[in-house]
Amino acid sequence: MNKKLKRTISAVLASAVMLTSMTGTQVFASADGTSVTATATAEKTYKVASKSVNTYLYAYSDQKQKTKLYFMNGVYDVPYMEISDMAEYLVGLMQLNGRTTYDLKVEKDGDKVTLTRENGYMATINFADDTIFYWDFDGFNTAESKTLIDVILTVWDTAEGITGLKTVKSTERYGTPVTMNAADYGIDFVRKGDKYYIPVQTFSDIFLSPGKLGVALYNGRSLIFCRGEQAEFYVDGKYTQLGQVYYGKNGKYATNKISEELASFSACEFCFAMDNLYGLREKHSIDSFKTLLLQRESGYKLFSTKSKTIDRELHSIVTDVIDDRHTTYNMSSYASGVDYINTLDEKYGGGYAIETLADSFGAHRAERAKFYPDGVPAYEEVGDTAYITFDKFRMDMAYIDQLNYDDPSTIAGTFGAISYAVNKINRKDSPIKNVVLDLSCNTGGDADAAVFTIAAFLGKAGISVQNSKSGALVTNYYKADTNFDGKYNSKDTLAGKGLNLFCLTSPVSFSCGNLVPCVFKEDPNVSIIGQKSSGGACTVGTISTATGAVMNISSNFRLSYTKNGSFYDVDQGAEPDYAISKLEHFYDREWLTNYIDSLA
Repeated sequence: MNKKLKRTISAVLASAVMLTSMTGTQVFASADGTSVTATATAEKTYKVASKSVNTYLYAYSDQKQKTKLYFMNGVYDVPYMEISDMAEYLVGLMQLNGRTTYDLKVEKDGDKVTLTRENGYMATINFADDTIFYWDFDGFNTAESKTLIDVILTVWDTAEGITGLKTVKSTERYGTPVTMNAADYGIDFVRKGDKYYIPVQTFSDIFLSPGKLGVALYNGRSLIFCRGEQAEFYVDGKYTQLGQVYYGKNGKYATNKISEELASFSACEFCFAMDNLYGLREKHSIDSFKTLLLQRESGYKLFSTKSKTIDRELHSIVTDVIDDRHTTYNMSSYASGVDYINTLDEKYGGGYAIETLADSFGAHRAERAKFYPDGVPAYEEVGDTAYITFDKFRMDMAYIDQLNYDDPSTIAGTFGAISYAVNKINRKDSPIKNVVLDLSCNTGGDADAAVFTIAAFLGKAGISVQNSKSGALVTNYYKADTNFDGKYNSKDTLAGKGLNLFCLTSPVSFSCGNLVPCVFKEDPNVSIIGQKSSGGACTVGTISTATGAVMNISSNFRLSYTKNGSFYDVDQGAEPDYAISKLEHFYDREWLTNYIDSLA
């Protein structure tokens, strides 16, 4: 075993033992197949200190809200929250995000606390063995009035209250019970009498992230609930008010210093979160993230007392090891400074997959600009062929009320483009024989808009989702109301009209820009033309670290299609039925129209 590997194992074991308070052993597998066992000594007592800190809910406010945080045995930078306060925050944040009927009942019974939702699903936290148990992980986290798993996360309405999209059928196969064992990572849940304490970071990772509620950040001074986007803190080279709170006035909290206790806890919690929430572990041959740290010569750096060293290692894990395009390093720690993410990106890059996508995107955009120097129209007719084009799937229902079917300049967003196109293509005496959905520069976006598009083309959109954590399998079927008259009928679709339907794809077509052609690929009425789409199977989740960095990750929810009752995720992309090799032919629509006519 080489010196660096020995140092790695020593660092991981020392850190885990330092924090753990359970009785028993932990076994860490090393890179050479051996194992090292560490025995942890149970702590008999806990000295609990507390302080109230300013708290911000998704935005800066002069109206100071306070939260009482708790600290164990003199470790003052690893905050805990009392379980009743945690439940109160979870309910409040859910309701702030539109889930108005969401509620939790808290029942304490010895070492166990059970959280029961208004829909009857439960999570039981065991403070003796430091576990969280779900009879149904998906049921506990699902939105009210939704199916077990649903890619449609939000109710989007026009001014008249018309949603434009509805679920017409769902087939559900429930997953198996899930136990998340924090003790395996040296993470301690603490009970003292009738008080029960859980780390704020565990609350953020295990309860906020699956609920699409963003993340919690703590910088030793304030508690911030946010979306985890840098624009919340820093815009155009200037700190926002929330940024001044988190990074300090003019970034004065960038000391590059992290305590040993915080670094150790943060590394262990990161492994715990990723092992439970990252949806592509087996595809990346990651047995566990604890093992991954041992397999990397630099893995011990997550336990550094220098925040920039920690952030560099996190950035490397995201860009060099995972590199799946959905998983991205979003924000550097308050102790590293708001600009450190730029330093990392500039010096080390954003990952091969992202850079390859960016190169392809640049090449396609440049070629398209030769044919459309003033920008490509959302809807265009060339001879007998209609072209529908947008580079992001975007929810823009607020603009639907301004849509005028006689004025293409009123098109805004995906809903507007699809609505306008369906109206024009289905008009009386329409010359249109072929329809091309141009996703050649589409890098993804809102799943709601992608589902709306599929339903408009096929009459009904069947979207399958599998949860890699629980094993749940769900297929939801949706219809689109493309003319927003409150009716779901043949006027809302291109299906059954005798049209030749095509989807133009390229290596740029990613995420939802990949989901749509993958669904089309399995339908006999749509042909894929162009080049293979770029994959991207999972919906995106957001997690933070206890040291204050933020990243997006590929979540447990894998977008899939079904064939013969089997689920296949869409990460491999869709092969074209008709390949186009020359880049110019993607955007020379006179050539492309003639080529498509020749296929009929």
